[in-house]
Amino acid sequence: MPHSTQAISDDSPTAHWPKLSIITPSFNQGEFLEQCIESVLSQNYPNLEYLILDGGSTDQSPQIIDRRRQHLTWAISEKDGGQSDAINKGISRATGDLVAWLNADDFYLPGALHTIAQTYRRQPGGSFYFGDGLRVDRQGKSIAGFFPGGRVCFNRPALLMGLNFILQPSTFMDRKMLLQAGMLDGSLHWGMDSDLWMRLSALAPPVPIVAQLSASREYADTKTSTGLFVRIEELRQIAEKHAGAPITPGVLCYFLDTLHKLTRERPDLYPAAYRADIERFWAATAALMGQFGAGTDGFPLHNE
Repeated sequence: MPHSTQAISDDSPTAHWPKLSIITPSFNQGEFLEQCIESVLSQNYPNLEYLILDGGSTDQSPQIIDRRRQHLTWAISEKDGGQSDAINKGISRATGDLVAWLNADDFYLPGALHTIAQTYRRQPGGSFYFGDGLRVDRQGKSIAGFFPGGRVCFNRPALLMGLNFILQPSTFMDRKMLLQAGMLDGSLHWGMDSDLWMRLSALAPPVPIVAQLSASREYADTKTSTGLFVRIEELRQIAEKHAGAPITPGVLCYFLDTLHKLTRERPDLYPAAYRADIERFWAATAALMGQFGAGTDGFPLHNE
């Protein structure tokens, strides 16, 4: 369950709630969309701007959106240039102090928006605010917490040289800094969030929040699961741009992870002894991330 912070009464005359802009991009995600929308609206957050950008779905998504249209700030269903394009359209319309995107197959946990708002009130000036969350299966059943031991911290060298440890649906960005950073790179298909965290954290340190804010679905046909080696090359290019190295230990770990899965699927090509060699090289590569403040799992060991 989400960590609770001291509540501020919505009807308090002294309460000032920052405006939160939530953007949901969606395309043929009707299986999940209703739960996503409900997770936003059921927060009962008093200063919410909610925008849904549907890419011209042919499933039940348009009907789901129409049923909730009166509770939405803006919604559109039209062909777009992909996920990044849809999110950037939403960012261009957003007017909130903080902006987040919540993909249609993810959902917020109870109290998430109030927790973010209260943290922002206490610690203004962060480039973005990010918390913990749950890994869930296709049915929304919890698999595990995202951050090991619930230890949420930020270390920029660990991000640049290691793995992307930011849970995207638990992340809220300062809109002014987001516009300064340049929004999402529409040419990226898999690593647009990694690229954005690197650009934003170069402007100002983000603020970690020890609270479970969202649930991130993990299932076989997500973009991350199907990207394979094309995804790895995109991540390599992103890391090279920001870290200045042709390949970082973190990207090499992504590559070895993908290669290891291939060797298990094709034992006719890759014998068990070869797979064991990959496992040893993978372990040695993961250990290199320690010099950048990250554990072998890629999560930072401490704040920078």
